Amino acid sequence: MSEVVKILLAEDNPADVWLIREALMRQSLACEIEHYTSAEDAIRALERCGAEAAPDLILVDYNLPTGDGGQVLAAASSNPHLARVPKAVLSSYIRPQEMDHILQLGAARFISKPANLREFLGVVGSTVVELLKRPSA
Repeated sequence: MSEVVKILLAEDNPADVWLIREALMRQSLACEIEHYTSAEDAIRALERCGAEAAPDLILVDYNLPTGDGGQVLAAASSNPHLARVPKAVLSSYIRPQEMDHILQLGAARFISKPANLREFLGVVGSTVVELLKRPSA
């Protein structure tokens, strides 16, 4: 992928943000990350998002301050400019009913945050690349 892709990232853990950036760099993915540390801030950004400013991917940690990934996905789902944007949720743990909910809200993938560094970098990086290569819905 040679073009710069825009990723909206909602993640409150600075170490995970660094790991996600590293995972994308290892995939040789040129990207611009719009980063939010709370559900509230990510929701506001998604509500304001127009067609020309739509990200290429929305990546959301499930457990966020001031809300959760489901609320962020709901905001993205209610914005028609984001209907075709792939969405993924990542978390160390999610309950089965939460999993069902995020899939209903349009998440294309759930990424379990591996505890192992090498596995984290590989899984997150390859999943993001896969989602970006998918044809728009």
